[in-house]
This record gives sequence, C-alpha cells and structure tokens, in this order.
Amino acid sequence: MFKTLFLIPLLALQFQSVDKAFQRGNDYPACEKTLLEMLPQAEKGKEKADVLWRLARVNYMIGEAQTDKMARRERFNKGIQYAEQGCRENPRDPQCFMWHCANVGRECQTHPLMEQAAAVPAMTQDLTHILNDLDPHMSEAWQALAEIYYHHPLKSKESAVNYARTSAMNAPDYEPRVITYTYLASLLYERNWSANKRAAQVADHSARLARMAGGSSMDRNAFADGMKQALPWSSKAIGEMSDREEARLILAYAESRYKAYSDPAKAERDEYKNLLKLKQQWK
Repeated sequence: MFKTLFLIPLLALQFQSVDKAFQRGNDYPACEKTLLEMLPQAEKGKEKADVLWRLARVNYMIGEAQTDKMARRERFNKGIQYAEQGCRENPRDPQCFMWHCANVGRECQTHPLMEQAAAVPAMTQDLTHILNDLDPHMSEAWQALAEIYYHHPLKSKESAVNYARTSAMNAPDYEPRVITYTYLASLLYERNWSANKRAAQVADHSARLARMAGGSSMDRNAFADGMKQALPWSSKAIGEMSDREEARLILAYAESRYKAYSDPAKAERDEYKNLLKLKQQWK
C-alpha cells in the first residue's frame, strides 16, 4: 500500500521527464537507461506496460539511427519484445500494439525483399485491433494503415488516401503532427484527381456508406471521403476541389499549426523542412 502511494507520483514524474527528453531527440540511449531503471519499480499491469511501450519506442528510434543492418535488426527485435511484454501486461493499451507494429515493420526491412511481405499480416493485425477494438481515433495507427494499403500491391490506394485523411482528421491538438498532414497532401498531389472525379467518388462512397449496416471502424473509414466532414483546412466540401488544390491547402494548414507551437519536437522540426520543400515544388 505504502509502496503504491509513493510510487505512482514518482513514476508519473519520470514519464514526463522521459517523454520530454524523447521529444527533444537529444539522447535516446539515456532515455532507455532511465526506463530500464524504472521497469523493476513499476507495478504489474498498466504501470509496467507504460514503461514497456516506451522502451519499444526508444529502441525503434535507436534502431532508426543505426547504419549497420544487424545492429538495426537487433534494436527492432528488442522493441518487438518489449512491446509484446507490454501487450501482455495491459492488453487494452493501444500504444503497446502501435509500437509492436512499428518495430515489426522496420525489422522486416532488414531482411531480403522476398521476406518482407511476411510482416504485413502481423502489422495489419495490430492496427485492426487498435482501430476496431481499442482506439478508433488513434491518428498514428490510421497513418500506418494508410502506408500499408498504399505500398502493398494487393491493397487499395484509394482506401490508403481515405485512411490518411482519417489520420489527419484525428490528429491531436497537443502537437503539430506535421508528418500526418504532409503525408495526406503528398498522396493527394500524386493521385491528381480533378474536382469532377472526386465529386463522383464522394457520391459513390456516400451510397456505399448508406448501405453499410454499421461495419467496423476500418470499413467505414475506407470510404472516409463519403462522410459529410467539415475540413479544418478548407471551407469547401471534398467534392468541390481537385486533389492538388486540397493538397496545397493542407500544407498551408499544417504550416499554420506548426508556427503556433513555441517548442516543437525534433521530429516536427525535421518534417517542417520537408513541408517547405513540398510547398516550393507545388507552386
């Protein structure tokens, strides 16, 4: 009892410190060291899972920085193991499944091309579980799903665009999330549909949604452009503008969000540079 009373505030403070250091991107190994020291202190269940998914996250980032293939693989495998432990400790925590998916995706890329497709079912299973059962508003899960659908030869690129749109519509207010908007904008700019073609698609998807009796969160959002959504980056409806017109509006919106933050994270600063490049290219 006394242990729990004193431990929870201490862990909460440590999580804030680790998360802040992680966002700065200054020293991921130091974050890992702190989390490993926290792990034996944490109570079973939610507290333990909160440490474990952060360990999965930091190993993902350390792996990303490695240039040696085997070193990358080792880090991503550690991330997978921590995430799996977190899922067992707290099966209702979407972050555990999200970082399991992320590490599986990167680990597969350290293998020959013919073996990489084997990771897709595991990643899709994680994302399906998150979005249908745990948190249908998890923006990063929708973006990961969009990336799978866009790059997988047997998936739908149209669904990928709609999943990316759902990700952008669910981007949290507490961070700029520039990459979420630039990803959607890039997909739209590349697709390059006219306003007339988009209007026809919206009508078709609206009809499909009307025929659906409920359906899973993923099924409904595969037709996200058929939903009567108010877009935060435009007063126009989806069917009233072209892909490229909307892509430019999304970049402008993302830039305004970024500039509203006084201390954006390193990842946000890096992605903002990409936004400026796209803005210059799309003039």
